[in-house]
Amino acid sequence: MKIGIFGGTFNPPHKGHVRMALKTAEELSLDKVLIIPNKKPTHKRCDDLADNTDRLEMCKLVFTDPIFEISTIEMDRESDSYTILTINELEKTYPNAEFYLIIGSDMFLIFHKWYKYKEILEKCKVCVACRDNEDKIHALRSYAFSNLGIYIKELDAKNIHISKMDAFEVSSSEIREKIKSGKSVYGIVEPEIIEYMESHKLYGYRQKR
Repeated sequence: MKIGIFGGTFNPPHKGHVRMALKTAEELSLDKVLIIPNKKPTHKRCDDLADNTDRLEMCKLVFTDPIFEISTIEMDRESDSYTILTINELEKTYPNAEFYLIIGSDMFLIFHKWYKYKEILEKCKVCVACRDNEDKIHALRSYAFSNLGIYIKELDAKNIHISKMDAFEVSSSEIREKIKSGKSVYGIVEPEIIEYMESHKLYGYRQKR
C-alpha cells in the first residue's frame, strides 16, 4: 500500500491544501492520504492557533475525497509533533506500506533543519509541491544537492519527488490576516470553512461579534 502523509497546522485548511494532496496522490498513484493536523508546530511560532477541535473539524469539512483519512495521531501525542515520530508510529500500524511525505516547497527549503531529517529520507519519499516554474524547480534541485547531498534528475530521485502544481498564491497566515482586516476569503477557502469560522468566532471573526 502506498500511503501519503500530509501534515500541518491547517489553521485554517484551504483549497491549496486540498489541491496539493489530491495532485500528489494522483501523480504517484497513492492508495490513501493521511491528513494529520498537529497540535503544536515545532518550526514556527503561531500566536493565533485555533483549538485542536476546531482545526480537526475544519479538516473534516474540506478533505472529503474518499482517498483522505483524517488522523489525530499528532494531536493525541503528549510530545511535540515531530514528523519522524509520526512516521515511526505509522510503520507499526502499516508494516508493509510505502510512505510518501507531502510538503510544500517552502518547507522543503529548510528540510535539513528538521529533526532527524536523514532518517525521514530513509523511511519515506519526500514529495515536494512546487509551482510549475523552471526557476523554482531549479532552486529545489540545487538545495537538495547542496544541503542534502541528493541529485534530483529532472523531477525525481530515489527519496525525493518534485510535483509541479498550478500556482495558488495564498497561505493560512495570509487568510487569517485577511479575516482580521475584514477582507473576503471567498474563493480561496471553502464556504463550509467560512461558515465554521464565523459560527465559532475564529481568527478575526471573533472581533466582529
